[in-house]
Amino acid sequence: MRIIWFISIFSIVFASNSFTFTDSNGKTIQKKIKHKYNQSLNQNAKEYSYQAFYADLQKEKIAALEAQMASVRENGLNGNANSKTTTQQDQSTYCNTTIGSITQNAKQFKGGKYVWGGTRPAGFDCSGYVQYIYNKHGINLPRTALAQSKMGQYIDKNNLRAGDLLFFLTDKSRGIPVTHVGIYLGNGEFIHAAGKDKGIIVSPLNYGSYANIFVGAKRVLPS
Repeated sequence: MRIIWFISIFSIVFASNSFTFTDSNGKTIQKKIKHKYNQSLNQNAKEYSYQAFYADLQKEKIAALEAQMASVRENGLNGNANSKTTTQQDQSTYCNTTIGSITQNAKQFKGGKYVWGGTRPAGFDCSGYVQYIYNKHGINLPRTALAQSKMGQYIDKNNLRAGDLLFFLTDKSRGIPVTHVGIYLGNGEFIHAAGKDKGIIVSPLNYGSYANIFVGAKRVLPS
């Protein structure tokens, strides 16, 4: 016999990764989400596993670099005059490589679909897109544009570097200071999930509609 559930109550509790609903007989049923660290309830489990694996690899690379830099600093304390220069070179090499990887990865989604609340390649919203790109490189960012704007180091507009996060106030009616985010690509351009009509596009920062609603920039990558 086929059972048809009539869901009269549906509520999601993010803190416990569970939701409850009541069927037509008044019975309350609770379900738990398997991937408790997965911030997207609709994300494909296989895709999530790939992301987690890739993030672990990136973290291992970062840990290896930090260990190398620590060794260089220790040698410097023992009288190695070239230790400071070597450390700066290591930092610069890591940073440039990471920035290049992030911006290239971001460009791969140009022309992609915008979906409100989307956090995966099938469809992104602005902050879901930024979070996805950075998470692939082992850098964990919060889910919303407002929360992302509270991360990292403030950067003056004249000192922007590729990979910096740009924040905008696109909707004053929401009563919050930041409602949109994008990734700076350099040369006065940034990439972002603009909206349902445009999808993921590259826009100018210094002129046009986004120049008038620019709020500020943050750097979440090492300087």
